[in-house]
Amino acid sequence: MQASGRERVCVCGDFNVVRHADERRSTRGSQRSVDHIPFNRFIEDNNLVDLPLVGRKFTWFRGDGVSMSRLDRFLLSKEWCLTWPNCKQVARLRGLSDHCPLVLSANEEDWGPRPLRMLKCWKDVPGYKLFMKDKWNSFQVDGWSGYVIKEKLKMIKVALKDWHTAHIQNLPNRIESLKVRLSILDQKGEEEDLSGVELAELHGVTADIHSLSRLHTSISWQQSR
Repeated sequence: MQASGRERVCVCGDFNVVRHADERRSTRGSQRSVDHIPFNRFIEDNNLVDLPLVGRKFTWFRGDGVSMSRLDRFLLSKEWCLTWPNCKQVARLRGLSDHCPLVLSANEEDWGPRPLRMLKCWKDVPGYKLFMKDKWNSFQVDGWSGYVIKEKLKMIKVALKDWHTAHIQNLPNRIESLKVRLSILDQKGEEEDLSGVELAELHGVTADIHSLSRLHTSISWQQSR
């Protein structure tokens, strides 16, 4: 298992052992109360994730209505969970077998909104890198590393949408306002010499128009792909 490295791994089947005492109900008490120890060690040593069971509490039934256990399960690597974060294991109705069939579900319909499309030109917007760093460090999430990353990415997606609206979405209006100001300075320069302050503003407005226009063109091109 450990030789698999960072591959997506799914181990499933009837392991004939439970992980905790509450996963077994029997009239024979706790005769096998310690058999879960090596099984739990196997899961921990291989960094496997045991998903909650949906639909039933137990997967095996003796038939006497008293003895039952959760013997069947899917064990997933963290890389698997990062690739398919909405996986769930579901116990189906039991028929002739004394085991409930299990299904590992990763339905795209359950995956929620599509991932945010990152734009390369965002890094050219002043303050973007600092915004990302501060936001990422401000999010507090508890849990195993893969879950923390997944939840932080969901949070940063929401924050980026707001940032995009404030800094990018209004670019055409910002460019138009700069053009109006440039026109005013040009018209004044046609009638009289501009002051040093006005010349500095003229150069700044011109540079801003070029910068924002390049940014707007880059965004439009990336969004059209």
